[in-house]
Amino acid sequence: MIGDGVYIQTYGGRIEIGERCGISPYAVLYGHGGLHLGNDVLIAAHTVIVPSAHRFDRRDIPIRAQGETQQGVSIGDGAWLGAHAVVLDDVTVGEGAIVAAGAVVNRDVAPYEIVGGVPARVIKRRPEAMTDREQSRVL
Repeated sequence: MIGDGVYIQTYGGRIEIGERCGISPYAVLYGHGGLHLGNDVLIAAHTVIVPSAHRFDRRDIPIRAQGETQQGVSIGDGAWLGAHAVVLDDVTVGEGAIVAAGAVVNRDVAPYEIVGGVPARVIKRRPEAMTDREQSRVL
């Protein structure tokens, strides 16, 4: 499912979308360095995934003239990215992981971890089973 207003642009890279994924309205998916979405991935509204980053090593050259890194982003099977989340270059979000709404992910997220904040930090790991009440308190 791809919602209204979703923007998908490869910018010379590649975007792979697995089976049964849900991409909610106004999400932005770039492919510069490669983007892989596993199966059953949920991406909430206004989420942005950017598999590239501007280089800024030198002060004598404008940032826009220094090129980019393009390491890529991989989102594992069954992961869920909350609304307004941002996932940056060179990040793997593991299987079944949850990225809280508004989080900025700039490092790998292990399978079944729940991360949130700016920059994203581990909140907890998903247990084997959660009650409905426990789930409502996670995010």
